[in-house]
Amino acid sequence: MAMFDQVELTVSPSCYNCLAWSADGEIALAAGEYVQILTPKKPTQGKEESGSDRPKCEPAWHITRFRANLFTNREWPTVFPQNRDDFSIGVELSQSSVVGLSWSPPGLARHRRCTLAVLTSNLLLSFYQLVDGRWMRVAVVNNALAAHFNSFIHDEGPRLRKTNIREFAWCPPLKVPQGQNDSVPAAESRWGFQILTIANDDNDLIFLHVRRAEAGSAISSYSFDIISISSVHDPAAKYPIVQSASILATSLKSKMRISGLSCGPWLLKQDKMAPDVYHAIGNAAATYGTKLKLVRLDVNLRRDDEDSEAPSRWNLQATASENPDLLSKDAGERIYRGPLDWFQAAESGEIGLAVTTVGALMVVSLPRAVYEGRETSSGKIRTREYPLFENTDAAIEKTEARHWESISAMTVASADESKLSSLHLGTSGGHAAAKEFIEVNDAQDDGLLSPPPWKAQFDAMREKFDIDHDLGGLAIGRIWGLAAYHGLIAVAFTLHPGDMIEYRTGSQERTLIVFSKATLHQQPHTPSFLRELPVFTSDFLRLRREVVLRFTLRSLDHDDRNPWYQKLVYAAACCALVESQDESLLLQARKVFEWLATATGVDLTEEVTKCSSPGNKLESKSVEQLEGAGGHIFEKCDICQAGVAWYSAQEAQCAGGHLFVRCNLSYFSIQEPGVSKFCSDCGTEYLNEDALAQLHGTELQSAYEKLSNVFDTCIYCGGKFRA
Repeated sequence: MAMFDQVELTVSPSCYNCLAWSADGEIALAAGEYVQILTPKKPTQGKEESGSDRPKCEPAWHITRFRANLFTNREWPTVFPQNRDDFSIGVELSQSSVVGLSWSPPGLARHRRCTLAVLTSNLLLSFYQLVDGRWMRVAVVNNALAAHFNSFIHDEGPRLRKTNIREFAWCPPLKVPQGQNDSVPAAESRWGFQILTIANDDNDLIFLHVRRAEAGSAISSYSFDIISISSVHDPAAKYPIVQSASILATSLKSKMRISGLSCGPWLLKQDKMAPDVYHAIGNAAATYGTKLKLVRLDVNLRRDDEDSEAPSRWNLQATASENPDLLSKDAGERIYRGPLDWFQAAESGEIGLAVTTVGALMVVSLPRAVYEGRETSSGKIRTREYPLFENTDAAIEKTEARHWESISAMTVASADESKLSSLHLGTSGGHAAAKEFIEVNDAQDDGLLSPPPWKAQFDAMREKFDIDHDLGGLAIGRIWGLAAYHGLIAVAFTLHPGDMIEYRTGSQERTLIVFSKATLHQQPHTPSFLRELPVFTSDFLRLRREVVLRFTLRSLDHDDRNPWYQKLVYAAACCALVESQDESLLLQARKVFEWLATATGVDLTEEVTKCSSPGNKLESKSVEQLEGAGGHIFEKCDICQAGVAWYSAQEAQCAGGHLFVRCNLSYFSIQEPGVSKFCSDCGTEYLNEDALAQLHGTELQSAYEKLSNVFDTCIYCGGKFRA
């Protein structure tokens, strides 16, 4: 049984691997000049719209789209004709349709969401994120390459080849372990470092460290640091019959392109001699012409606590080098084309690379020693071929026909419970297959692929199309994209007649997306972004608040002269006085009140006295106290300028009767409209740090920024924020 209803879109895919599913649950589909975005509705939303007390079993999707082929002259400068090696009218004069897309790992975009990277046919790679309810382009990666290569390449033709992007792939997030002294995990431990691998038109593999600058606006700038470059220029080595200095070798060098790219997992080790230094090793696999390249990236991470204003506490350095082990006879003589993907075996943790070749799927097994580069013997690498047969349901016989259509989509899914990796693939001819990998090279493996769980839905839709159009069994389904999310699979395909020339207008274009669980033995479950929220008890809410209060009262000591910082810790101490039952937290709040009284000269005798017992309240301050020495730490109503009482962590009321909601992180009363952000799951309200910077300047932002960076998801349910 499918987890969702099928989705039908009146578009046609514009590339293979046209589907991408983010960690936030959003699906992106490449559709010509547009990108279609499918955002899942929450069960509560489906309940409200249906008008029934019973929520829908299969929730609907919010479907929107944005145009990806409109560029300003600054984003895409005019390119005048160059020589034949550096200029292609197919690229420069194309409609800039979408030819590739992929979501970044979570944590890069605003509110720790995923950024969508879109590659268009004019060889520009753009970043998109949601800004004020609209999908907007927020960065062009080619500009970072131009800034790097312009300094030493002065001819425009060669510079174009260096800055045009052919392929790209996101590396898995590089996460460092949580420090023993960290009361709350740092961003590097929760979200990791984001590294983007791109292949330009000159066959360079470029590794970029991508960061988003925390600016005081909705559109934040992205920074791209080139950490390593590895060039791929050896047609003679790939084709021994070609002499390296010949005209043919020169022509091959200029015409061969990297057509596939995928990044493998990280292997992280801590330096025994230096505890603050980590070494990480990852590999990027690329299809160069018809051959396979493997480039190893060695990353050194060193903790840097000297500069507190730096965007990261870690200094990242990397070197890239080609791994020649895939030049073995078995793996090197294949003709590779199409997508490729990495996976890890469930039991041994051995790393495998799935590569598509003519009429078959090749699985290359890399022992960890070879993956790390400690062993260079090509005999350690094992390969296995899984042929594509026309009928995977019947018993395979010697006369079984091969399926020769190219593999157009491939993805690796992992079940949450068993961590079992399953590889799913589909071809442009409608062939569907899957393989589960307990061990990469299992002796009991029969070398055959199995029908995937979603094949029944695909066949049913194709048969319905065949009957509706009276095609006599000649209907063809073309699989364009596969995407995985937490044990679920989404499949995008189109249906066509197979015995006639097809003509259809734009209004007749249809792309179907069906959903299924990843493995046959997997128990059906609700995706994480659709699960009902737990009921928050008063004890649970109090404990979660105390985590924030302890961090606020202990850790925010870097800017004690900032008046907004003093106001922030005063609000945290008042919240502890009103809400907490913990004696140690009340004692800490008492010390904060005593420090504030000394630092500002304000009279806090009432607060200090009431810290001796839990469950107290604070009346609103008088006009004399608000305007006296240290009165800036007290809250006052923006409407009537009266003092605000402290009796609850959820709401605040001034002496004039005006009622406000309190921020669940800073515990300030939210008095201005449009300065809030909300949890997208439970709806809890918080102050938006970007809006505060525009209203109150950088002093409040610097005081509140450390809190918002540490608690960058909802403190109650862990949901992502929305403005």
